[in-house]
Amino acid sequence: MSDRVGTTRVSLLARVKDLRSQESWKEFVDLYGPLISRFLRKLGVVEADTADLTQEVFAIVVRRLPSFKYDPAKGRFRGWLKTVTIRRALRFFAQQRRTPLSPGGTAVLEVFLQQPDPHDQLEEMWEQEWRQRVLEAAMDQVRRQVSQPIWRTFQMTVLHGSPAQQVAEGLGMSVGQVYVNKCRVLKRLRQVVEDTDEFGTNGPKAHLPNE
Repeated sequence: MSDRVGTTRVSLLARVKDLRSQESWKEFVDLYGPLISRFLRKLGVVEADTADLTQEVFAIVVRRLPSFKYDPAKGRFRGWLKTVTIRRALRFFAQQRRTPLSPGGTAVLEVFLQQPDPHDQLEEMWEQEWRQRVLEAAMDQVRRQVSQPIWRTFQMTVLHGSPAQQVAEGLGMSVGQVYVNKCRVLKRLRQVVEDTDEFGTNGPKAHLPNE
């Protein structure tokens, strides 16, 4: 992920349409690759096939993205990407029926499709994975932007739940500085998360770790 604030706004869609921009494409793949892979696994795709299917989804995106027009009134980009991913998974499972099915095979996706509201359930699953991916990407970006002591303070107090006094003693700083460092990281995380979520704003936001 790039360290620049705002790189995951709608402008990324415009930039990634230029397939010559390797930096933009890498940024795009870094953001959406884990999302697609984990979603495919939840649909029942075995790990051995996930990487290939993820690449195939990106191949479809490459073909269709030049003609894709972002219109928030008609839906979010990630909603379109979810549809592309599900359709590719369905084709994959259909192809498997011509060969011995892998363990689990189509079970997960078929169960969802047999429910009264399959689209709602798949949408919620996709959105959960998106929120998790947004938070992961934001944390990775902020970690590389702040000093090691500041990030270590956040990691110990927020992610590990260590008391401020203990963290202060362990890192050789005052309790006040522990709170300052923690708040600095949380503020920066909020900015990055909000910026990323603007790349399709409807729906629940990614949740920050507990303060």
